[in-house]
Amino acid sequence: MIRRIPTGASPARLLAVSLALSGLALSLAPASAQDGYYRRYYDPPVGYVRERSYDRYDEDRMIDERVNAYRREALARREAERRRALDDAARYVRRRESQPNFLQRLFGARPRDPEIDDGWTARRDPGAVEVRPKPRARRKPAEPTPTPVPPIPTGDPSAPVAPPSVFVAVLGDSVADGLAGGLQEAFADAPEIGVKRYARPNAGLVRADYHDFAEAAQKAVDEGPLAYAVIDVGVNDRQPFLDMRDAAPLSAPWRERYLARVDALIAPFKAKKIPVYWVSLAPSSSARANSDLIALNAMVKERVQAAGGTFVDVWEGFVDENGDYAAVGPQLDGQNARLRLEDGVHFSKAGSRKLAHYVEQEIRKSYQPKPAEALIGATPNGGDPNVSPLVDRPKPLAGPVVVLTAPRRSEGGALVGGAGSGARSDAVERLLVRGEALTADPGRLDDHRWPGAEAAKADPAKPDAGKPDAPAEAAAPKP
Repeated sequence: MIRRIPTGASPARLLAVSLALSGLALSLAPASAQDGYYRRYYDPPVGYVRERSYDRYDEDRMIDERVNAYRREALARREAERRRALDDAARYVRRRESQPNFLQRLFGARPRDPEIDDGWTARRDPGAVEVRPKPRARRKPAEPTPTPVPPIPTGDPSAPVAPPSVFVAVLGDSVADGLAGGLQEAFADAPEIGVKRYARPNAGLVRADYHDFAEAAQKAVDEGPLAYAVIDVGVNDRQPFLDMRDAAPLSAPWRERYLARVDALIAPFKAKKIPVYWVSLAPSSSARANSDLIALNAMVKERVQAAGGTFVDVWEGFVDENGDYAAVGPQLDGQNARLRLEDGVHFSKAGSRKLAHYVEQEIRKSYQPKPAEALIGATPNGGDPNVSPLVDRPKPLAGPVVVLTAPRRSEGGALVGGAGSGARSDAVERLLVRGEALTADPGRLDDHRWPGAEAAKADPAKPDAGKPDAPAEAAAPKP
């Protein structure tokens, strides 16, 4: 039996069909739509994945540019304030300079016209280009050339000069080479003294493979008779030994090895009983190197003096009043000159002469010149008694030493004013012993009497006025 369905659509059937169609559409929609999210016009297309989101304020793509702009503005503002402060200070200085000082106000000097300041400078104008002149090269002052002291002529000028008979050997590095030149100038007045050089630049006691000073000392002893030996070495020794790389300079093993080479250098001269003068190291321009040089001087001084040598300390001669390195200082004549070269280690010609002066003083303590009998007839101008012996004689660099703090003595050796110097005057006795004031002569500076006092005493109307010692009864009137 077939049942016939009515053609009229009921509301229930329409609702069922709608729900069926909605479920079919929901099943075919994407997952976002199924969750209740529908794509809008500003949503990215399907399948695009954003790598970075700029939804938050701190992730804005322009934040870096804005921060940099703020920093540039702050920097420009601070620079403008700094320039404004500098301009104000300069304007204040110009205004103070234009005003008269106390002396100008006192003596009526005319003040200078103040400068006109319109507020414009090349630094303020953004379109201006400031052109500064190139700094001129400073000319170095010429080093004064010391005048060599000519030797005093001895005997007949036409007679040949006798060769030197007393020799001084100078051993060391490049500093010792300049020292040898200074010694030649120092002993220019003693032609019998000759200087032999055994110097080697860039040498030292550490690098015996480069130059062995012990062999050089033995060679100097074997070549000829020597009277004195001068040693100046050590400025290149701030380095480890080649076969002792692990031992740092001035360490205990390094000191022991270095002092052994000092002994080896002195040994040839000590065996021949030749006096040794070891010159200390001078300060350099490097403060770090000066600490090592001071340590080297201290340990070498002890070893040289133990061996019987003389340690010549020259450190104080090349420093200033504060004890620091001084490239410019006084020469032997008292005038300031450049004593050191630009490297801060070596000496100029004037500095080498000053360095040699310390050694010269020590050598002259033991050097005995020729006796006076050998110089008879060797005076200038052929020994003519009518000519002054000071003619053509060089002026000495320094005079006799006078101790200013010593008590004054007379010719006999007694103190001036003492018991053995003769009878003292009555004025000295009254002034220095009894403490009485001396009678001032009229008109002298220490005469404090009123003008006219002497005339009042000599007035004839008052004959007794000028006699203070007259008896009282003489002044009384007679009855």
